Amino acid sequence: MQPPGHDIATLDQVKIDMSGPKAGRQRMAIAAEGAFANVNVEIVKATKSPAVIDLLDSATQNNLLFEHMLRATKQAIFDSMTSLEVAAGSTIIKQGDTDAKTFYVLGMGTCEVLLQKPEWGKEAHQVSTYESGSSFGELALLYSAPRAATVRAVTACQLWVMDRAVYVTLKQRHQRQMSEDKRRAVSQVPMLAVLSQEHKEIIAEAMEVVELAAGQNVYMQGDTGSRFYVIKEGSVTCTKTTDPTKPPAVFTLNAGQFFGERALLKDESGVVCYTLARKSFDSLLGPIQDVWRFEALRKVPILFSLSNSQLFDLAQCMKYHTLQAGQIVFKKGEPGDVFYVVEEGNFTIYDDDENELARVGKGSCFGELALLRQDVRAANVRALSDSLVLTCHRDDFQTHLGRLTDIRRLWRFKALRKVPLLASLNAAQRSDLCTALKPRIFNAGESIVRKGEPGEAFYIVESGTCTVLGDSGQASHYILMQQEVLRLGPTMYFGELALLRGEPRAATVAALTGASVLMLARQDFNILLGPLQMLLGQNAALYGPTEATAGVKQAVQLKELKKIAVLGAGAFGQVFLVKHGTKYYALKCLSKALVVETGLQAHVKREKEIQAECNSCFMVNLVASFKDSAYLYMLLECIMGGELFTYLQSRKTPCNEEQVRFYAAGVVSGLQYLQERNLVWRDLKPENLLLDSNGYLKMADFGFAKRLAPGMKTFTLCGTPEYLAPELVTQTGHARPVDWWAAGVLIFEMAAGYPPFYNEDRVAMFRNICQVKYTCPPHFSKELRDLVKRLLTHSPSQRLGSLKGGALDVKAHPWFKDFDWESFEKQTMPAPYIPKVSSPEDTHNFYAAPDAPGAHQVKQKYIST
Repeated sequence: MQPPGHDIATLDQVKIDMSGPKAGRQRMAIAAEGAFANVNVEIVKATKSPAVIDLLDSATQNNLLFEHMLRATKQAIFDSMTSLEVAAGSTIIKQGDTDAKTFYVLGMGTCEVLLQKPEWGKEAHQVSTYESGSSFGELALLYSAPRAATVRAVTACQLWVMDRAVYVTLKQRHQRQMSEDKRRAVSQVPMLAVLSQEHKEIIAEAMEVVELAAGQNVYMQGDTGSRFYVIKEGSVTCTKTTDPTKPPAVFTLNAGQFFGERALLKDESGVVCYTLARKSFDSLLGPIQDVWRFEALRKVPILFSLSNSQLFDLAQCMKYHTLQAGQIVFKKGEPGDVFYVVEEGNFTIYDDDENELARVGKGSCFGELALLRQDVRAANVRALSDSLVLTCHRDDFQTHLGRLTDIRRLWRFKALRKVPLLASLNAAQRSDLCTALKPRIFNAGESIVRKGEPGEAFYIVESGTCTVLGDSGQASHYILMQQEVLRLGPTMYFGELALLRGEPRAATVAALTGASVLMLARQDFNILLGPLQMLLGQNAALYGPTEATAGVKQAVQLKELKKIAVLGAGAFGQVFLVKHGTKYYALKCLSKALVVETGLQAHVKREKEIQAECNSCFMVNLVASFKDSAYLYMLLECIMGGELFTYLQSRKTPCNEEQVRFYAAGVVSGLQYLQERNLVWRDLKPENLLLDSNGYLKMADFGFAKRLAPGMKTFTLCGTPEYLAPELVTQTGHARPVDWWAAGVLIFEMAAGYPPFYNEDRVAMFRNICQVKYTCPPHFSKELRDLVKRLLTHSPSQRLGSLKGGALDVKAHPWFKDFDWESFEKQTMPAPYIPKVSSPEDTHNFYAAPDAPGAHQVKQKYIST
């Protein structure tokens, strides 16, 4: 059979997908990190003539990896490209080569594209030709995908070559510098000074970059101001007319300055600006007035137990009041029922002898105890200047949010319920413990517990961020940055084994920011409930000899585990069903040699640390970890219902929307748990979702998971191609929004039977992703289409799940209307499908590699093929 050569115009159109969704075959994840991570990449700058730069610019103009790239970044990449001359008949690229690292632009000469397919016979056939100005091999700039065709020189050729290591290094360098520039720009704007550092980071990363030509109008005087600009480079001339009979005022703004007034602005020279739309700011944080109030409220200690959404609700129900200089706000002994936040002005707090006790100004609060209890004022307050305050009456607070005492008690109750060591306590016992928790405030850098000191108390983080330090046990700023092994946020806990026995602390924990923690001393616990050892009974022996900072590890030894069967096999090893006594677990075995060879040590280390920290009913939880000379081991919960992927394969039709909604709810709840801990997963797909015996989903495989502070980005390309977000493809830096994009892909795939952007040609698929080019099937409801559209939003900062409401915005979407989240999260809602598991050793829901001992292959046809 002859190849249909006339139908094929470019190499991009003949690329073969090596890991698409074949029947019974899992889609493999990719990771570009490894080949040159932790290696100093040598970048040679070779000045090129204007003609060569024009050639390279033209050759990459429609290449998705160069689209929307800043001119300075593109210029740096062009400068680093090296010249290569090849003789006629030389093979430049060979079909099937897996060590693909280079991208080419043909400067002079002619090349032919040769493709070999089994149905065409053994001979390779010419399907296209390249002339001067053509480019090929761009997928190699992303990761080492096998070459899809052979490219051979027909004549002597001169090529310009780009190496992936150089491309990624330069692009990341420019992206990181841009992020730093944007953070610096935001910090210089007085209007945004009220924002916390966390919110400044979020706003900085949401700012877009625009390049303006010389002479271009930015906006006209009188236009509605909807954007804010910070000049990165260049200068802007501003003209403003206040009196038609007089010449307009003219002034110039330079790099680092900002504007947004209603004036006529014109570029003096080519200008690069960072810009943020007011709509983007509002969707991320809310109106600036509400954000300002929120920032003031979250500094009030008695409000630490309120969630961000509750604080925003409180900010919106506050009322403005003006006070004149000298006016008394309240007097000592008067009933206290109003809480105050100062927006403008200054106040003095003084006693009956006119001794000043404190002075408060803009952004400060007073009278907050009025929200907590009915009590009389303990001091006098007077305005020192004409002032503007926001007030909240206790009745209004209780109408909107309920009694503050109840909120604080519920928060503590829920926090205690998350501690596995206290799982055997009943509700009454937990309620008693709530009253024994004592708040303590720590400044940034201050140690809460020190390594080696006796463990006498257990702690829950109420607000702020704490860090668990490594071997040094010191808490200087440098050590905080260099020795951190774990970060703890609100509702997370540490020191729980102090309630069991007073062994020395295994690590130092310090406040990374100002932090409030709730402390429970072992002595107080014993007075209330008696020794915990007695409450736990025989179960106390399960807890290890040293303190764990998050979660509790069972005292299981590797040699005590009995292998039952193979559950799966991957690139680095196998997963076994194992037995310890009467209990069953999954043992994940990773080859040290393969991990080192691929440069993924950091991934494996993070996977263990993150799973050790997490404990959720929507995750496959870690029980213990081991290592020997050849392998790393993770002992995990045993979930025997199989993968969601396998279940989808077994179906003859896609899931209906009710079924999709149930599984989507599990993903949303799981992502909410990760998001609250500043974790990004980066490998959401049906293959990494397991069904438990009740039919509920559990997230598995956290090899690509990473902790990212709000507003921070990471640049490593990793994940599964069909599920990559645009910012992962373009390597412009990514954060937690990539998981919400993947959730959109998953929901689409479950409802349609195929992923939205899939194409056998990987480059075409990536272009579809970057252009958000997909079509919903006719049977999708209007609400489902809207949910998918809002999750598959190109801009990460505007993606549903990434806005100010976080996961709550997703839960509140109309597609989830009438969905009973409470019964779902309690796991009392019936699942649409219950996996058949006849015994703890029934492995028929899993399949491993064909050559794995005891493995068998699932061969059902997946509908997306």
